[in-house]
Amino acid sequence: MEVDQRLDSKLDAFKKACIQVLPGLQQKDFDLITPHLRMKLYDKGDLVLSANQVCDHIFFLNIGFVRMYYLDDNGNQINYRFTEDGNFFVDFQSFLTKKPSRFSWEAMQKIEVITIAYQAVQEIYLASNTWNIFGRVMAEQVYLQLNERVEMLLFMQPEERYLQMLLKYPNIINQLPQLHIASYLGIKPETLSRIRKRIVKR
Repeated sequence: MEVDQRLDSKLDAFKKACIQVLPGLQQKDFDLITPHLRMKLYDKGDLVLSANQVCDHIFFLNIGFVRMYYLDDNGNQINYRFTEDGNFFVDFQSFLTKKPSRFSWEAMQKIEVITIAYQAVQEIYLASNTWNIFGRVMAEQVYLQLNERVEMLLFMQPEERYLQMLLKYPNIINQLPQLHIASYLGIKPETLSRIRKRIVKR
């Protein structure tokens, strides 16, 4: 099947990320999945996924970065995760159960996303044991990422959380408003200011 040249020319980062998940992937495997891939563009502030919407695609962020957030009981936006370019993102619970997501994904700048629909994923799993294994490994990695986030909030002090965030998101932390950083860390903006001042004085 002939591949859309515009999309094919933008698959280098996608292929690289896939091989990082499962090093054994070959060109024939990409030939199987490529016809199912679609490219989408979003402007800054656009929602890739909205709360109460079913997540029926797996997304690969080709350019830009996004934030995942939810609303607390008072209507405040609580940042749960950030995703940079070169990475996959998906609400696996919504994707697997077909139930509405509790989270929203917002483009923090102009972004370029490669998507693959739920039905296409199921067809590829049936057609290829290699992609079936890929799906399992990626699900395991998503679980570990989410568990890391939970443990950060449960077992780390605010300053430790901030230092971990510096290591985890060095390329985007300076592009984030202080309010978004504080929300992710589970602290107030004024607490974040004090933490930053202490670190600068060292």
